Amino acid sequence: MRYLPIHIDLRDKIVIIVGGGPAAEAKLRTLIKTEAQLVVLSESPSAEILRWADEGRIEIAVDEAFETATLIYAATESPAENLAIAEQARALGIPVNAADQPAGCDFITPALVDRSPVAISIGTEGTSPGLARALKSDLESRLPSDLGDTARRIKGLRDALKQDEPDIAKRQALWAKVLGSGLGDYASLDSDAVTARYTAARETSEATDDKAGYVHIVGAGPGDPDLLTVGALRVMHSADVVIYDRLVSEEVLSLCRREAEYIYVGKIPGGVSTRQEEINRIMVEKADSGATVVRLKSGDPLVFGRAEEEFAALDSAGIDFTIHPGITAATAAAASLRHSLTVRGENTAATLATGHDENGFAELDWTALAKPDARATIYMGLRAARFIQGRLLLHGADSATPVAVVENASRPDEIILSTTIGGLPDDLAAHGIKGPAVVMIGYDVRRKSAALKAAS
Repeated sequence: MRYLPIHIDLRDKIVIIVGGGPAAEAKLRTLIKTEAQLVVLSESPSAEILRWADEGRIEIAVDEAFETATLIYAATESPAENLAIAEQARALGIPVNAADQPAGCDFITPALVDRSPVAISIGTEGTSPGLARALKSDLESRLPSDLGDTARRIKGLRDALKQDEPDIAKRQALWAKVLGSGLGDYASLDSDAVTARYTAARETSEATDDKAGYVHIVGAGPGDPDLLTVGALRVMHSADVVIYDRLVSEEVLSLCRREAEYIYVGKIPGGVSTRQEEINRIMVEKADSGATVVRLKSGDPLVFGRAEEEFAALDSAGIDFTIHPGITAATAAAASLRHSLTVRGENTAATLATGHDENGFAELDWTALAKPDARATIYMGLRAARFIQGRLLLHGADSATPVAVVENASRPDEIILSTTIGGLPDDLAAHGIKGPAVVMIGYDVRRKSAALKAAS
């Protein structure tokens, strides 16, 4: 992210707009909604700008000292002149925006959805103003026109809650319950509906033991935030504590409640790792203090996630929990291959296996996996690749059996390697596959058809 979105208080601040034509008008259509003192520097302002001046919304001048301004907009119809103005402003240390000149911009003005005091800014860092406008149009059509009234009602409720509840964490948790779900139906965000939810949440909170913490064990999926469930997103937003693994992507982690306490408990194969007993202790300790804990585990916590050990620890401590399944790497990888895990008439089972366990390389049912119709996805199988190859060939597998290896399934840096049992370890080394990856025995990559390639 190159540009950090910041909302600047412009009440009674001077903003200078240099220019009097279409470019200046475009800037002013947003600026006149603020409480700034707008000064337009132009010898020949347009009729629209003159009208705004007649209404007292802006001031037109021929000269104004840049030093008086909080922000400056270079919005003439000349790109060269705009860049020259930008250089003057920068020499004075005043942030400047030069119309249609990214090199002359210290800041950009995003597309704005205005439901004051609610303001939603949409920026594309100058790459696609048209896309920003399209997103703005979509949100404009879905957000209720009286959303500002709801925000003002919430402010009144917040002020009252501060008087009754000094603990900021408890206040945030309550608002997460009120506003953390159901927002897909924006039409329900009217003042009365929010007030009713607030009242119910307060009554529930007062009737609940303050020390009754809770744990949500959440599958973060393979990395693509689009693969999260709605339920996972809801509890991630309401967390007091987020305990997360090494393979949870930054994109997924960023969707958790910003004010939560974040605790990293990563495990590095063959490296420094957080012991499972320590993870269990942290979960129990945080929940026992009354916190809502989200244990964020990559993939599906129920597939090679050591979740059963965490369940046992929570049961032993008398702490209640809910499991939110996630998309496992095998499913995401199969989707990337454009291949079903099970195909009628080809395989009657699909095995999910681990390449190694606490005793070393895992011993599997190699006789079954070596059969021509066998299909298996092996997690944590890269270091065991030569061992897997040897065991399969020893038990009669055809060395030409297709194998697909998917590294970082569903992520932008995903890599798909198409190989065979005979070529598996050497191809892994040749292509620099280091993981996280799944090794998919009996699966090949479905190539796009010529028609699809042409269309793309």
